Amino acid sequence: MKDIIIRGGTIYDGTGAPGVRADLAIEDGKITAVGDLSGEQAAEELDAAGLAVAPGFINIHGHSDTAFLLDDSFASLVYQGVTTEVCGNCGYTGFPALPPQEDGIKRAKAEGWYCASFDDFAEKFEREGRRMGANLAYLAAHGSIRSAAAGYDDRPVTKEELRTMQELLRRDLKAGAWGMSLGLEYAPGCFADEDELAAMGEVVQEFDALLPAHLRNEGVRLGEAIDELLSVGRKTGAHVHISHLKLDNVKVHGTAPQIWEKIEKAKAEGVRVTADMYPYLASHTGLTNRCPKWALSGGDGAIADVLTGPRREEVISFIREKYYWNAERAETAFFTDGCERWPEVLGKNLREVAEELLGTTDYAEAAAEILVRTKGEATGCFFVMSEADMLYFLKQDICLCTDGYAYPVDPAKLENIPHPRSYGAIAEFLRLNRELGICSVEEAVRRLTGKPAEILGMKDRGLLKPGLTADVTVFDPAAVRPAATYLHPVAAAEGVRHVVIGGGIALRDGVQTEGRYGTILRRQV
Repeated sequence: MKDIIIRGGTIYDGTGAPGVRADLAIEDGKITAVGDLSGEQAAEELDAAGLAVAPGFINIHGHSDTAFLLDDSFASLVYQGVTTEVCGNCGYTGFPALPPQEDGIKRAKAEGWYCASFDDFAEKFEREGRRMGANLAYLAAHGSIRSAAAGYDDRPVTKEELRTMQELLRRDLKAGAWGMSLGLEYAPGCFADEDELAAMGEVVQEFDALLPAHLRNEGVRLGEAIDELLSVGRKTGAHVHISHLKLDNVKVHGTAPQIWEKIEKAKAEGVRVTADMYPYLASHTGLTNRCPKWALSGGDGAIADVLTGPRREEVISFIREKYYWNAERAETAFFTDGCERWPEVLGKNLREVAEELLGTTDYAEAAAEILVRTKGEATGCFFVMSEADMLYFLKQDICLCTDGYAYPVDPAKLENIPHPRSYGAIAEFLRLNRELGICSVEEAVRRLTGKPAEILGMKDRGLLKPGLTADVTVFDPAAVRPAATYLHPVAAAEGVRHVVIGGGIALRDGVQTEGRYGTILRRQV
């Protein structure tokens, strides 16, 4: 008798092959058969009649590094059919933390989850008996490594510091990290030059791992930022990957075809380069991302000191010239997190903060005041992309991501206002695909499963084949959609019927179970 049989669905195996009507059997956490299993019995049966049966979706770019500390359900992911998320992105994660500096995401610091290495982090998870609703595959993070070795100062690293960074990275890649992320718009990653990136990229290439990057610029200088990453790929041979590809400045809207042509040209020349994106027009980032990089020397919190010092006007002039926030455009930035020091800002847009709380129509000045009062921690949604560019990128061979966090679906458990992408990015892609005919269902599934698995070098999941891990998502292509909106973002996606993770039923008939079958995945070196 089988453990689970998923009956009567259309199997999309993750390769891009057309769907085939068949059953799927699972035993001991593995897929054991795909075909006509009408003569077989199972302890559990899941009805997939009229539905698509796919490998579990892989969210190739997320930030759920310590989401299990908030809530172990990972419901925002599971309801979208996500069984694995790649985290440690944008140059930051909870390891390494070496005295005297400490680094990592803020939640990790608050909860004491700074660890000396990836091994320590994973072992702490197991030692404390932590659980989570989906798998996490961790990247090592350049910003965390750099700060552990050299701090947050705006300066080149020394040869000795660089050697330390390479050894820290090599250690974590040996332990099973899936690559190293870059966060080149954030301190301290923004202080690294191309030579430093190439030196670290050489270590990534030693392990044939992945080098994903939050680029140095995603707006008017996006082309230059892509060129820098491509150059690192050429010099090192490493597989470089563009995280959350976007054009976030109105001055360059409409140039998506030229950007993609640059990527395709590099591929034709032998550079291993791929990309991911999320299908929304608003980004979600720290307000410090709107400041000159020199002002972040010492870390994001240093901006408050700069803005109360003699160079305040220099920073404000930069913000004014770069973002030209008039009254209308000031309404496109609203604050969602990091406002504990000035809670009145939470949920307000920049125009409301300026006019109602500060009594000014100088929106750059208001942005500076927010940074001072929140000690540089204010985070928000910024409506900076165009629909035409987004849809152009969606039509290309690009992976999908949430760039979000694994949240519960109970608003009472949240203190912030999430971007709806955390709850809806994967479902929104499938909705847009259905309504706009972006690609076939089998191709959409490939871009969510087989393609990210291939990019990452995941050998045991991402496809529906006997012998592979039983991560399976059953969904209705005609009904899947997000329910989350910007004003009401805490809402489970709809249209995913069943989710199996490692042979455990995580979602049955559209309702999450109590099972927490996620684990920390280690890359086999």
